[in-house]
Amino acid sequence: MSRERQIVAGVGGLVVVVVAAWALSRGADTPQVTVEAASVMAVAEQTERPNVLIIVWDTVRADHLSVYGYERPTTPHLQDFAKEARVYENAWSPGIWTLAAHASLFTGLPVESTGADERWLWLDSQHITIAEQFGDHGYDTFAFSANALLTKDTNLVQGFRVVLNTWKGKVAGMAKAATDAKLLPEDISNELTPGWKPPDHGATNAEWARADFKEAAPLIGRGFLKWVDQRPTKDQPFLAYLNMMEAHTPRIPSMEGRKAVMTDPEQIDLGLKTDQGHINLHFYNFGKYEYSTDELAAINGVYDAALWDLDQATHALMQALDKRGILDNTIVVITSDHGENLGDHHLFNHRLAMYESLLHVPLIVRYPKGLEPGRESAPVSTVDLFATLADLADVPTPPGVISQSLLREEFAPPVAFMSLPLEREIQTVSNIYPDVKAEPWLRTGHAVRSSDHKLVHWENTGATEVFDLAEDPGEGQNLSEKTVPGLSDLEGRLATYREAAPLYDPSKRKDKDNPANVRASQKDLLNQLEALGYTSGD
Repeated sequence: MSRERQIVAGVGGLVVVVVAAWALSRGADTPQVTVEAASVMAVAEQTERPNVLIIVWDTVRADHLSVYGYERPTTPHLQDFAKEARVYENAWSPGIWTLAAHASLFTGLPVESTGADERWLWLDSQHITIAEQFGDHGYDTFAFSANALLTKDTNLVQGFRVVLNTWKGKVAGMAKAATDAKLLPEDISNELTPGWKPPDHGATNAEWARADFKEAAPLIGRGFLKWVDQRPTKDQPFLAYLNMMEAHTPRIPSMEGRKAVMTDPEQIDLGLKTDQGHINLHFYNFGKYEYSTDELAAINGVYDAALWDLDQATHALMQALDKRGILDNTIVVITSDHGENLGDHHLFNHRLAMYESLLHVPLIVRYPKGLEPGRESAPVSTVDLFATLADLADVPTPPGVISQSLLREEFAPPVAFMSLPLEREIQTVSNIYPDVKAEPWLRTGHAVRSSDHKLVHWENTGATEVFDLAEDPGEGQNLSEKTVPGLSDLEGRLATYREAAPLYDPSKRKDKDNPANVRASQKDLLNQLEALGYTSGD
């Protein structure tokens, strides 16, 4: 048994994991980054095993959270919560969108090892998920999501005994009512709002039907608590996953949230009047729709207000857990699956690039009985949450899992991967503006970072980008033609990672993973993803 495992073995309590970031795989011989301080405290042996609750704040970038130094009070409750937690200041997601990032989080594998991407909207059943692994070791499992991709239609929820979605079953009416309650008559900003109109250029994404049910963070928290209270086997440990969707487009934050983060009434009004429909955001990416500086600031304010709403809902959940006497026996990890472009680099949404706005996600872990509070500056990856939770719960990791525990004293630089975008997405723009060509955007690549620098290597073009994140956090100056300290170490880390990361093998698919079955189960899902802009056509 490892030193860390000896320290935490038998620790009881609840593990709450709020997931918006994904920790990455380590090669045994990769260059190492030493952490600031030991993060594990000795605790008394207990008989109970810890529970696990994974909460994902979907589409949340770390640099817009006040707990990470953002100037607006987007997360006042999380700031207080983090005083008793381990805050990972430079956590990365291994992928830039939901399916890829969750596949890595749930399997402990690199993105390119899972096979789940834009062309295969499915997590093959050959993979062992964290829900399956914990379930096989005595855990009850529960998932409740507002995200259209966290469903049986993609198999990402493989292994969860109970799976709830906000647009299905008895909760759908309550979720729809919660969304409707946030709509303002004067809001004309997006597909959900009462006054929105399709753009004049003729290209449009139909309203994403499942967005009608997405403003459900408080409902998801209450639903989870009801499940906890009504479980017939309360002594059985559980692993639960919650996905909260407020920060994802189309955004309709509360007026209370808008006023909390935007002190200028004119900016609040502009946030209601600026067209943020997904198709216009998409056209903006290719220079065919523009926003003024004030409009961009207002859009950022709307996003920040959505974060405030998430903070309030999560605080209510933490209070309820505390009232039940289980919060202090809990490992709480707050993170996201990926970030969001908000006009950065003339981009919106989470596609086409590998900037920090997409990769840098929150990662906050609270566990008073086993983890010393503090701030960790070393770059880490959320793919390692699988091994970390297994380590804390004394559950073995499956064979082949590359995820390694964050309880270790050293971390290798994290790596992220972006698969090839769909040409059909860009064709939506080209149909209206023939001068927009798909080829420059059809690229796939890896990114790797150290404490100060970042290397992006585009595989199919051979192009590279190098950024000094300490001096240029906005990644405005590509230093690839200059001598950069430590660049050779990053290149070596990336080479080692490629050798260690097993490539996806479609021949291992089982009967339930065959294309006919997968496509049949995803017919409705594909319609929803097309409306979101993730895909189009067949």
